[in-house]
Amino acid sequence: MEKLYSILNPFDSWWNDEEEEKNLEARKALQDFYKEMKKLRPSKKYEKNIVHFSYVPYLVKIKKALDEKRYMRACNEIISLMHYEPFLQGRIYYNVLKLLEKEVVENFV
Repeated sequence: MEKLYSILNPFDSWWNDEEEEKNLEARKALQDFYKEMKKLRPSKKYEKNIVHFSYVPYLVKIKKALDEKRYMRACNEIISLMHYEPFLQGRIYYNVLKLLEKEVVENFV
């Protein structure tokens, strides 16, 4: 997980207020993050949360940031998701992979 954090941390900005070049570097970091994430496998052990779907608002925020081409904000939201939720649970892992694949990998390869 540390490697995943290290890919996104340089671009962790909710404000997304740096020049466009840094924002495009954040998009590349999201692509690299996706590649590294695919190397991991989801946890087989279910970690019970207070609410099973508590990660969904994070997905919505990530999708919104990607739609707005605010890649630094997307990095920030993914870092928050990784911190507050059991990120390697299948229900989260596969949804994040699918979202990044559709929004960052397929659209920019």
